[in-house]
Amino acid sequence: MAFELNAKGKHRELTPLYQGGRYRDGRPKVKAGLLERMKQVTIEEAWGVLGGKGHHFQFDGDWLNLHPDRVIVGRAVTCRYVPHRPDLNEIVEEDGERNKRVGGQNSWVIDMLVKDDVLVVELFGKIVNGTFIGDNLGTAINVNTGGTGVVIDGSIRDDERVRQLPFNVLCRGTHPTAIGEVTMAEINGPVRIGNATCMPGDVVLAKESGVVFIPPQYANEVVERSEDVRLRDYWGKKSIADGRYTPGEVDRKWSEKMENEFERWKEEIDMQKIFDQL
Repeated sequence: MAFELNAKGKHRELTPLYQGGRYRDGRPKVKAGLLERMKQVTIEEAWGVLGGKGHHFQFDGDWLNLHPDRVIVGRAVTCRYVPHRPDLNEIVEEDGERNKRVGGQNSWVIDMLVKDDVLVVELFGKIVNGTFIGDNLGTAINVNTGGTGVVIDGSIRDDERVRQLPFNVLCRGTHPTAIGEVTMAEINGPVRIGNATCMPGDVVLAKESGVVFIPPQYANEVVERSEDVRLRDYWGKKSIADGRYTPGEVDRKWSEKMENEFERWKEEIDMQKIFDQL
């Protein structure tokens, strides 16, 4: 079989537990509405669900976060780099020519991005000559994804201009050099990002404290668990303010009576209005 950076058909094999929609190439496609709700989920809430599933290596911190106030949420597209090796690089370049890829290897995966994607780049923490994007390729990422962002386990260049773009970047640092002495070994395979593993189609959730990669089969549970926590917090505080329950009753395991009242309240309210207030 000929070498292929992006071997078709592997995505279903990599993500057999996911039963939802997929792109034509098989990459999981978590619904856009769920991605929008994911923006309100905290890193800790997502981590709590994943830890309970045995996924203990889904978070990584210690990033240069260009805009800590901007949340990154989207479907992961991954690429993996290795230190430059001439014979491998020749094979990769031949693959690029065969598949009519344009530009440098870093632009190949950017050209594949679509709305709501988040590019996740394994570049083994390289800073000098590890600059995956500058402002031109950053602009392309922003346009193709609709303004989500990118997670780069490497560096960027053109820092000032990249910061002016209306999306966000998590990277390990900045440097004026161009990318070099590396070869892209794979597109849309498993990647190691610091202490975490990311798969194509994972839901990427990046906030000020770091990034968590959520396997698509758990995305709905993560969102629903988070929303339940927020509704319970709202109802508990409201119950205290209304004098129905004391702080001591609210700030512990709820009684059966409280649980029943809470469930009836959820059926009667407009949840979206409540979430808009939180």
